Amino acid sequence: MVLISTSFYRSPHRLTPTAVALAAWMAFMATSPPATAQTAADDSPKASATLELPVVEITSAKRKQKQSELAGTVTALSGAKLEQLGAVDAEDVFKLAPGVQFNKGNADGALYSIRGIGTNTTSDNVIFGQAPTGIYIEDIPFTDPYVYISSPDVAPFDLERVEVLRGPQGALYGSSSLGGAVRYLFAKPDLRQTQFSLLTGISSVSGGGNGHTVNAMANMPLSAGVAALRVVVTERKDPGYVDNLKTGRKDINTGKAEAARLILALKPMSNLDITATYMRQHSQQDGDGGVAPSPDRLTVSAPSDARIDSKLDLGTVQANWDIAGFKLTSLTGYQTKRRDQDADISYFLVPDYTIYGGVNYPQVDRALNFERRHSNSFTQEFRIAPTTAGDLSWLVGAFHQRANFFRTQLVTLPGANDPVNTPDDIYFETLRRGQAVENSLFVDLDWKVTPQWTVGAGARWFKTKVEFERSNYGGPFTTFKDADKGTTPKLSTRYQFTPEIAAYATASRGYRFGGINTVGSLPYKSDSLWNYEAGLRLQPSRTLSLDLSAFTLDWKDIQVSSSNADGFIIVSNVAGARSNGLEATLGWRPAQAFNLNAAVALTDAKIKAPFVSANGRNIDPGTRLAGVARFQGTVDASYRFAGPLESSGSFSTVLQYVGARKAQLDADLELPAYTTVDLRLAFAWSNWELTASVQNLADKRGQSSAMVNYSTYLNPGAINYQQWYPIRPRTLGLSLRYDY
Repeated sequence: MVLISTSFYRSPHRLTPTAVALAAWMAFMATSPPATAQTAADDSPKASATLELPVVEITSAKRKQKQSELAGTVTALSGAKLEQLGAVDAEDVFKLAPGVQFNKGNADGALYSIRGIGTNTTSDNVIFGQAPTGIYIEDIPFTDPYVYISSPDVAPFDLERVEVLRGPQGALYGSSSLGGAVRYLFAKPDLRQTQFSLLTGISSVSGGGNGHTVNAMANMPLSAGVAALRVVVTERKDPGYVDNLKTGRKDINTGKAEAARLILALKPMSNLDITATYMRQHSQQDGDGGVAPSPDRLTVSAPSDARIDSKLDLGTVQANWDIAGFKLTSLTGYQTKRRDQDADISYFLVPDYTIYGGVNYPQVDRALNFERRHSNSFTQEFRIAPTTAGDLSWLVGAFHQRANFFRTQLVTLPGANDPVNTPDDIYFETLRRGQAVENSLFVDLDWKVTPQWTVGAGARWFKTKVEFERSNYGGPFTTFKDADKGTTPKLSTRYQFTPEIAAYATASRGYRFGGINTVGSLPYKSDSLWNYEAGLRLQPSRTLSLDLSAFTLDWKDIQVSSSNADGFIIVSNVAGARSNGLEATLGWRPAQAFNLNAAVALTDAKIKAPFVSANGRNIDPGTRLAGVARFQGTVDASYRFAGPLESSGSFSTVLQYVGARKAQLDADLELPAYTTVDLRLAFAWSNWELTASVQNLADKRGQSSAMVNYSTYLNPGAINYQQWYPIRPRTLGLSLRYDY
């Protein structure tokens, strides 16, 4: 056996995921008989020998159904396909889903928008309020209901699939899915077959450093057909490529991520199955990934380097019990999130805010921001549905979530030495802690009126409550409370004209938590939107499919975050916006050795009425929403061939185009369009696969997101600072996979 030699990040006196993986592998080799090799599962180059497109099953409706039979739009990316295309993080995953904008930030700080529903491209502009896109891991909501903590970046290794649900999902998924939702689903234990996989690789980024990945999976039946344990560990170092000219440090955005998960599957009776999952992930970054003052150079000039340390833990237990013709499901989840961030915000305060109140601090050359964000959340969901769906398929459920949050912020001006205005050099200090609760009942049904015609309906009755307290500068706490309730309905219809042609139409509503600003005690309402969509599905042959959809989203009482005259983020409601668009996906397999997929999205998302932001800027009707490209497109293709040394060869490529986007709703800054090309060449033998890859072949300097800060005191209304988050430069990779 040959392993690629790499250097691993380790903390003292701690067993790393790499060590656990290798120990599990040695134990496997000593105790288990060989199993059939499984390079990248069903979508691998060596998989299907049938000349037809695969039948994709999804569970976005919380029950199994064919993707082609859904009255709506869901992008399903299998874990096997993600591994085949070399995806290592969220930036790789979501380029395969046009219409979904992945707005990159620092570690676990990205923002997502679907179909243009979003008002910011960087999480630094989001302190309060719920993000517009729901992130779910094993159907446990990870989108913070009130105070933003983080957006987990889940490693694609050993996933069953990633589902991207387009449009509001309020009926089935609640408040965390205003514009859509992303579901991460893990591969589950096999109750009968022993399996082991090891995937390791090295990478090098243009103009930056080197990185590595180590991924391992062990599936161990504990009792044949009754119990099995699946253990997955991942470790990666993402090479950095941004240099800090002022501190002299290179590659300051180097990232490190370690994760482990244990999944225990039990089937004590033929009609009862229980799955218990525990996941832990730890991400670190020693510097911010942004560049300034020029988007064309991978540099920043800051007196100090940033530090981000993000951790999450997730525990779930799901039980499914078939009894008397019904399937009862209980899903219990508990999660903790912790994200500590130290940042240099000299660009924001020095010198503009160091003369605040007429006080000048000539000795101050930097401003430091220390944030501690913690949360824990308990969720419980119960569902009941018929075991066998007949002409009437239905589901009824109840949901409860209780999230506790804690966020502190300390801003210092080292060297101020002002005992009156800045004692201990403290410019600003605040602590916020509280709780957000959601209780809801939901129902969803599909009725097959005729063999060709199906109608569906659903609704969610919800009640939300937020209660928290705030203390500034160590003073007494002030309490804030807010509550809301309402209904989010959904209607759909689908007609199968012929086996090759089907059409659907759907209307659905989504909503988001309201709340209260801690500055000025100003309340803001929950916002909501309606999605109206019609689609056509064509499959003229077993090797060709084409899906077309048109949508319009009517967004009311939009929650917009912007900074006020003192630099504090204020959330306010504005009149409304509308997003119109067209989406198309193509699947084509003209030969057994060749496969091609293409997807495009045209989105026109604009504000409908004028409003004034918290910093006094006038936003005119017709202003485009932030972060959404008018046109996005992706093409991925793979070709299989007979390789050297009796290997099975494959070549795959991903072409991505992202159009120009507005960086911030209250700023004129526009992010230019960019195109990237990824290539991957693999050679597979019985149990082994060797792969070479290059991402962003032409080394394009595309920008994923950006932030604008306005001066207030020295030159009111002028741009004080701009920062861009670039896409990953050209990256070369080499990996080796072993399956047992």
